[in-house]
Amino acid sequence: MVTPVIPKVIAKFFPLLLTVLVSGCISFAKGVTEAVLSGQGKEEDTRKCYIRGRSFEGLEAKLKRQEQLAQASKSDHPVLKVLVVHGIGSHQPGYSTRLTENLVQALSLNHVQETIKEITITHPKYPNQELGLLRLTRYINANESREIIFAELTWDSIITKEKQTISFDNSGEYSFRRAPFNNIMKVFVNDTIPDVMMFNGTSRQKIHVSVGQSLCWLMSKSWASLKTKTAQFCDGTAPTSLDQLDDEFVFITHSLGSRITVDALQWIASILSDITKFKAALAEDLQNPQSTTATPLQTNTISSFLKKKHHLQQKEFTVFMLSNQLPLLQMGQPKPEVTGQIADICSLKATHEAEKLFSKTHLIAFSDPNDLFSYALPPSFMNEYVDSRLCPVLTNAILNVTSITNIFVGKFANPFSAHTEYDNDPRVIGLIAKGIGHSDVDPGVAEHCTWLESVPDSR
Repeated sequence: MVTPVIPKVIAKFFPLLLTVLVSGCISFAKGVTEAVLSGQGKEEDTRKCYIRGRSFEGLEAKLKRQEQLAQASKSDHPVLKVLVVHGIGSHQPGYSTRLTENLVQALSLNHVQETIKEITITHPKYPNQELGLLRLTRYINANESREIIFAELTWDSIITKEKQTISFDNSGEYSFRRAPFNNIMKVFVNDTIPDVMMFNGTSRQKIHVSVGQSLCWLMSKSWASLKTKTAQFCDGTAPTSLDQLDDEFVFITHSLGSRITVDALQWIASILSDITKFKAALAEDLQNPQSTTATPLQTNTISSFLKKKHHLQQKEFTVFMLSNQLPLLQMGQPKPEVTGQIADICSLKATHEAEKLFSKTHLIAFSDPNDLFSYALPPSFMNEYVDSRLCPVLTNAILNVTSITNIFVGKFANPFSAHTEYDNDPRVIGLIAKGIGHSDVDPGVAEHCTWLESVPDSR
């Protein structure tokens, strides 16, 4: 029997081949590691920052006005109130602390009230359900001439119970069967995707109520008049409500929170429009001598409501939308009640000025090109998909909030960091604090951001 030559050769040289293969793998691994490590720390595009749209004020300008009023009058003066609305995923009260502390540091507010006040959101329409927690923290300067109340809304208690129907999928009974990375991704999907589905389903109105009630509380109560803990309904149509309309109001939203907040404002616009029509019809009926429709109390209520509505029409709102998702979440949804009429309702030559809800709603859409969940807004979006009665104006801030790293397969940016690091980016904080298009722009924004101002068609 002839012994095969090839197996003998392999057997003879196998130790040498094994050595070469092992050393080759080690060299390859070393090469890959060096390629990855050589890319670490090489940040590209992180200073890219492109801003296009209308100029806008930051929080600093509002605080300066407040300080001037405080110096002119020793009595109560308007304060700045900031409502923070989170997006997808589970959140615990205090989730906005990093954002808040970065902002108050930029604004030189170095005192904080020890007491944190909490309002458990309720509504008669949903008597057995908690509709979120509004957590208020007061920041001031040394002489209390500057004051910000950060109101952090945690609304995800609305959907927590329903999300528990798939919590079994995160248990050890199922998770151990997955590869570690896939398990991380599955837990992320289970914690976030249901939020969007439920907001587009049965939970939408409850979440709108949560934001609407939060705004009602901010417009109705001063810091001193709020209890440390309370759980009750804020009736925005009551004669004693909305007494704090002289205060200034700003929204800071993240992710799904941008859609929630703009939808809630549009929902409020529809409600106030219906109430206004009812009040106007009732007031007209009261002019009829034979009418006995309303009591004197109702007549006073009508008068009070119309005065407050007129006051609202003079107000400007700003919505800083971090990781903006308005275009994505508009898909499959009906358009607002009134669209395509911004010029007719809001311009200097408006023919339907009485229909507007606010003087202006400035939407500042922040997006990172490497954030898989954020979008810039084309100017046409305002006319087509935002209620014209809000008098919306637009600014896009497109910037990299996480670094781009060179690895062996090319350039890479962590999409999770690109979605979550807005509240820790100095340029984002600078834009919220100081705005753009004014003399007092944040130095980091002035140095690293390109600013292209858009002008209205009337110019």
